[in-house]
Amino acid sequence: MRSQLLSAGTLVAAGVLAFSLAGDQADASPGKSCLRFRDLTNLSKVDDKTLIAHTRSSRKYVVKMRHACRDFGQPGNYYTVRLQSDTECFDRDDVLVFRYGGACFVESVTPAPQKAPS
Repeated sequence: MRSQLLSAGTLVAAGVLAFSLAGDQADASPGKSCLRFRDLTNLSKVDDKTLIAHTRSSRKYVVKMRHACRDFGQPGNYYTVRLQSDTECFDRDDVLVFRYGGACFVESVTPAPQKAPS
């Protein structure tokens, strides 16, 4: 009985490990790069529908908004990001919610093209 419980416990632990590794790999699958919210340091405005996300590792991502986000960049109108967990990807359908009202919905997040060294 004890060996069966030990075997069952080992299988459960292996399954949990496999699912957690699969989740990390799904985020980094070919053609998809995950900007984890916990790595996001700030956003800067390119135009009303495009922002650049800066990360701790100096990587940049292009953030396209669903509609014009005119509230972004107004003095004192700070934003918060509405998502479920700081370990998830910052991507489609996340929301920037502003202090003085207004919300902007993210359409897509893609890695910014790397500049060629000159």
